[in-house]
Amino acid sequence: MAIDRMKKISIVCPLHSADRVNRLLFDLRAVEIVDAFDTHSEARGALTRHVASTEEPEQHLNKVHYVLSLLDEIAPIQKSFIEGLTPLPMLVEQKELDADMHGFSLDALYEEARALDDARKSAERGLTEVRGQLDAIAPLADVTVHVADLMRLKHTRVFFGTLPIRQVDAFKTRADLPKSLAWEKLPAHKLESNGRTAQAAIKSDRVRIVAACLIEDVAAVQRALASEQFEEIPLPDVPGSVRDRIRELEADQASFVEEVERIRRRIKEMAAHRRALQVLDGYWAGARRAQQAKSSAIDGRWVHVITGYCRNRDLPTVQSVLRKDVPEADLTAEDPQPSDAVPVSITSGPNVRPIQMLINLFGLPPYASFDPSPFIIINFLLFFGICFGDVGYGLALTTLGFYVTRKTRAYEGVNNFAKLLLYAGISTTIFGALMGSWLGDLYKPEYLGEGNLLLRLKDSMMVLDPLADPVTMLLLALGIGMLNQFYGIGLKMYGALRTGDKASAVFDGLLWLITLPGMVILVGTLFAPVPGPVLTAGLSLFFIGALGLILTQGRDQRGLFSRLGIGTVSLYGIVGSYGCTAFIGDVLSYCRLLALALTTSIVALTVNLIADLMRDAPVVGPVLFVLVLVLGHTFNFAISLLGAFVHAMRLIFVEFFGRFYEGGAKPFTPFGFDSPSHVLKRSANTTS
Repeated sequence: MAIDRMKKISIVCPLHSADRVNRLLFDLRAVEIVDAFDTHSEARGALTRHVASTEEPEQHLNKVHYVLSLLDEIAPIQKSFIEGLTPLPMLVEQKELDADMHGFSLDALYEEARALDDARKSAERGLTEVRGQLDAIAPLADVTVHVADLMRLKHTRVFFGTLPIRQVDAFKTRADLPKSLAWEKLPAHKLESNGRTAQAAIKSDRVRIVAACLIEDVAAVQRALASEQFEEIPLPDVPGSVRDRIRELEADQASFVEEVERIRRRIKEMAAHRRALQVLDGYWAGARRAQQAKSSAIDGRWVHVITGYCRNRDLPTVQSVLRKDVPEADLTAEDPQPSDAVPVSITSGPNVRPIQMLINLFGLPPYASFDPSPFIIINFLLFFGICFGDVGYGLALTTLGFYVTRKTRAYEGVNNFAKLLLYAGISTTIFGALMGSWLGDLYKPEYLGEGNLLLRLKDSMMVLDPLADPVTMLLLALGIGMLNQFYGIGLKMYGALRTGDKASAVFDGLLWLITLPGMVILVGTLFAPVPGPVLTAGLSLFFIGALGLILTQGRDQRGLFSRLGIGTVSLYGIVGSYGCTAFIGDVLSYCRLLALALTTSIVALTVNLIADLMRDAPVVGPVLFVLVLVLGHTFNFAISLLGAFVHAMRLIFVEFFGRFYEGGAKPFTPFGFDSPSHVLKRSANTTS
């Protein structure tokens, strides 16, 4: 369980062997390529940067993405429960990759997909146009006369349109209507033989009317209609009746619908090639990365130079493969310099590996530091278990974690997260039993009867009930916070000693471990009587440690007064490695352990109370009782799970990591096929 040791390597080969070397490194997936000029700065001017083009992989990726996007639109895949929780990388075997690369015609499938997509879009545009025309003339579906005849009238004008229902009566009683005007409401629902209605495109608060008047009264009629919010329906320019035109349009609509469905069926048949396309997506994305990595190399007239980082354990394999396949290539390896930005790779044991996810979220440690994973797993599970502590919720989370773990064995990242859920579920169950929470207070006799199993288990296992004794729980949380702060300072000392910095270990670590316990004893006298020997020990610890801090925290300053001034101020925490106020603030943050534990229990108790009230309802009472329990506890499970995870991480990231840890190192990303979305399965004899 440590940060992997790295070697900085340089590979020099003849220019004609460059592609072979890059191909081998890509297949080995053991070397991270870096800019060769950073290592061989003296070569600037004599050598030039290698020119590599990503045009070919980009062209193939564009084709793959086009077809996949079309399939996702027309034939989307149903994700499994596990895939719904988190995206899973595709596992690809070498023989499958070879088969898809050499036996699959991407160009032919792409051209067919383009043709089908163009035809589909054209048919959909035609369908949209036809439907628009149908909607426009649907209100005139019951006009039996030919439209052309109405438009040829010389002395009469006919209006079709709609009025708001509330305006109809007002329109009837208008005194300014010309005498030549005749109008009537049309029936709201007159069915055509094909099922369309004359009311199809009209809002429900409007009514259709038809009106006619002499030509000389058109202006007056239009003014009257407009004042009543009349909306005219233009007569379509069709040679026959509206009814005949609707039949023609609906025939066209049926034809377009059939064409769209035929094309969609053909596109869905192409979904059989989805996995091959996804494999090619991974391959060509890797090829693009390969070309981009080549641009980090440098060339001379006859030579090609590659530099990078390789884990110590992988170096013999890289050397062996190069000697065998490219004997003219020369590989040199050396230890990184302190100034080098060395990428970080961490190898952890199977029991600690799940917590690595938290380290990745915060940022990897510097190469010269140490892996904090084994030092935080107990802390995280302790915090999580207290915050989420309930036996019922813990068993549910354990079951979920166990299920996901079994289903994701092939996916390392997701599997580690599932194991973390499993561990957290076990911790939650343990602390739930210690704090007497079994789906809240579902063990009570009024819910499950006298002497029920949950009640007996609760009485036999409970140590502390936070609801009944919150003060003791608060003191316990603060005690955990103090110990965790001391633990963090101890790890700071450990990190300093690993790098040989004994001064920092003593002055920035040990002195605080002397001062802070003494301060805790002194502060404790404000709340409770402290025995004389303990008080004396506290005074001694505080003053010895404080004096040491005053003398050493300003050790980087030149003048005596500057050193003493900085040292004195550092006790408060404005400058220096830590501070008394920072310690108090950090310890108080652990009150959230009490707050989250109480929140989980109180919400669970509330759910039980509401369910019990529902049980008295006639007939459906028992059903409502069970339904409220299931829905309420599911909600509380989800919300409390999120809260426990977030606050446990905060106590690690802020209050604990702040004492000793600095993240931000670049992760080791070996040059090769693997990516977050695609992983090439390795054989037993392949480097890992």
